[in-house]
Amino acid sequence: MVNTSGTQPTLRQLELFIAAAENGSFAAAADAVFVTPNAVSSAVTALESIFDTQLFIRRRAKGLTTTAAGQDLVIRASELLDHAKELPLHIGNVGSVPRGQVKVGCYSTLAATVVPELWAQTAHHLPAVQLDIEEGPVEILAEKLLNGHLDMMISYRVGLPTGILSEELFQTSPHVALPEEHPMAALPAVKLESLEQDPLILLDLPPAGDNTLRLLHERGLRPWVIHRSTSYETVRSMVARGFGYSLFFQQTMTDMSYEGLRLVHREIEPPLNAEPVVLSHHMDAKPTRRASAVAKLITNMTDTSKHKPNREH
Repeated sequence: MVNTSGTQPTLRQLELFIAAAENGSFAAAADAVFVTPNAVSSAVTALESIFDTQLFIRRRAKGLTTTAAGQDLVIRASELLDHAKELPLHIGNVGSVPRGQVKVGCYSTLAATVVPELWAQTAHHLPAVQLDIEEGPVEILAEKLLNGHLDMMISYRVGLPTGILSEELFQTSPHVALPEEHPMAALPAVKLESLEQDPLILLDLPPAGDNTLRLLHERGLRPWVIHRSTSYETVRSMVARGFGYSLFFQQTMTDMSYEGLRLVHREIEPPLNAEPVVLSHHMDAKPTRRASAVAKLITNMTDTSKHKPNREH
């Protein structure tokens, strides 16, 4: 995407373009930023003329869909606007404190232990920063990161697409969750081969389910999956009820299910490979000052957190 006209886009044009991309139509974008649909349409048309390229596919029934060039401009324009908003903060004493919104994605099953600590640390060390946390599966969070809708994301490394740079925060080791009355619950460690005939309750929030099955298949096992759930607590409750076993990469600080039933966690013998938890950024995006401050906070937090070995899969 090259500017061949010599005319420079304005920040307002870029703001209206991003509103159109995020809302999917000129009318919805106009409502979001309190202008007329014609103003949004004119801004987009002007940008397409400046860059001599189509930014949207316009379909009467389906609204607007960004082209590849449009997706690229969303990322670059968002970055530019973020830095423009920060410009006053670098002038005089007001620039001494990072401030503004930082959007952080977090893989759902990590959120329960990562997000509260991050919220507390941010409130203490970066009081002028507002966190916007989005939980979900890796594939959705990664797409939003690549589209410029997130500043960073916390997840397992497995399942991350290209175009993302990751920094390891800590490692997690797979273990077995068993009902309290299971015969192998009394053992200090469990061989996966001894569970092959037992029913498996599978945590199936992408990419957890595929990763668990891959690890079992690498051991030459064909697990008997009787139930899949995207909810970590549902899987724990099913195990505690005695319906089967499950594999988790981390364990919580409690051995009780929501129903007050106990389940036990046992090491795997021989152990499976550890899975790193990482902090990821878009490869081509330059982080804002406030995003860099939050990223540093996350790195320091996971380096020193006493709960690091006990976060759940």
